[in-house]
Amino acid sequence: MINKLRKYLTILITSFLMFLSTQAFSDQQCDGSTVTTDDADFVISDDEPGIVIHSTTGLAWARCVVGQEWNVDDEVCEGSAKQLTWQDALKLSTSYELEQKTGWRVPNIKELASIVERNCVTPSANLTIFDNTPIKNFWSSSPNTAAAQADEAWAISFSNGRLDSNFKNSDFYVRMVKYAE
Repeated sequence: MINKLRKYLTILITSFLMFLSTQAFSDQQCDGSTVTTDDADFVISDDEPGIVIHSTTGLAWARCVVGQEWNVDDEVCEGSAKQLTWQDALKLSTSYELEQKTGWRVPNIKELASIVERNCVTPSANLTIFDNTPIKNFWSSSPNTAAAQADEAWAISFSNGRLDSNFKNSDFYVRMVKYAE
């Protein structure tokens, strides 16, 4: 009986791990040919290729997640994206520098939602503009103002574009933003 149970558990765990690995490395899937974050809405400067201006909102976005750097030659984000608590993300934003520019901050929930590619999943991002976007949660600077959720803040999952309130001590990714100059 114990050997049967062991065999069953081994099969179950192996199947679960295989499922997780296909989810972690699955290709982006998009519904139809229309997009909600058109390449034409973003301006990439030759002088600052790690920054993109979203002409719809007038915001300048870091193309890479905190912890990654833009590789000019290969036109990709490289390095390990860092996950931070909400408070650590806010603290980092005060000293964050990209392309020799300061003034970066964690986006509010409306700003972060403006770059979600709503017709795609895994990730729900425009990969031409925001290469190598992790398919996990990203912090916004917006706290949850409901009295019962004072220890939570709003985040968006770039797996599916879902907006959700999460505990501030959770470790999530961060993409910095600033007002375009």
